[in-house]
Amino acid sequence: MMVVVTAVTWLAAMILLITQAVDADLLVAFYVVVTIVAVGIPWFVLALFGLVKYRAVAVSSLLPLILVGTVVAISQRFPERVAWWLSEGAMTEVAQECVARTQPTWIGVYRVDSIHRNYDGACLFRVGDAIGTSGFAYFAPGTAVPERTQAEAAIYYLPFDESWHKYDYNYW
Repeated sequence: MMVVVTAVTWLAAMILLITQAVDADLLVAFYVVVTIVAVGIPWFVLALFGLVKYRAVAVSSLLPLILVGTVVAISQRFPERVAWWLSEGAMTEVAQECVARTQPTWIGVYRVDSIHRNYDGACLFRVGDAIGTSGFAYFAPGTAVPERTQAEAAIYYLPFDESWHKYDYNYW
């Protein structure tokens, strides 16, 4: 039983890392966290039983190692950096042309819901949440990035990687 609980937690942790890497829907991440918590309770009981009765230290310590590794990877933005490393070339190639697209497509590891040129010169890639108010913005070299604060702008940009920024709409 302990192996099943550990395997389910490992699978949930991998799904959580992937959702973090590709800016997937937050609802998926929520379900994965709920699964990890729900599996954690029986694991705790089984781990105590295994430690006391069988001295199963290795098996009992595997799940906490998986969870700590997942938390460290997410806090250090490791999934995001790997996803960007795998996708940057393809994203830049598409951004340089910036042909408007309203049909979802995959570019690298990202599911891009739409692409369009914004009024300020940015090529916007809507990625992630089902709401669709955020994603990546590409400014061609030499293009000025608007220097507005979040409170001043309807759309604001956060530096990400050289010519790339993450964007979000400000509804307030």
